[in-house]
Amino acid sequence: MAIDIVDLDHVAIRVSDLAASLAFYHELLGLEIRDKSRFEADEVPFIAVVAGGRHIHLVPSDEPIDVSGEHLCLLVRTSEMESKAELEALLEAIDDAGYSVEPEEPKRRYGAYGRDWAAYVRDPDGRRVELKTH
Repeated sequence: MAIDIVDLDHVAIRVSDLAASLAFYHELLGLEIRDKSRFEADEVPFIAVVAGGRHIHLVPSDEPIDVSGEHLCLLVRTSEMESKAELEALLEAIDDAGYSVEPEEPKRRYGAYGRDWAAYVRDPDGRRVELKTH
């Protein structure tokens, strides 16, 4: 039997503080929230945020979380996000909000859509989140 993997549906990441993660992914980065009422009704063990139609399941965990080998890459594209200067302005806002921006960012990096400006920041659990223009 042959199968055809056609797309990515979702990824699940464990988070130590759901409210802090929602502040980062939803309030700061603007990702839409899904499944909050289902989470509150104990129907699902996560709250999802949506990036380009794909879901990131934020799964609360009381266990220690090791994010040392992980990163997420989120494509950033708006009418205002077409240059290095605009990405630098976003990084400044992220830094001003109290989140870590890795040194010497942004840089041009390769990804699924070619080479463009990208920068690594850290979410509340210290996970690397790459913000890549496209």
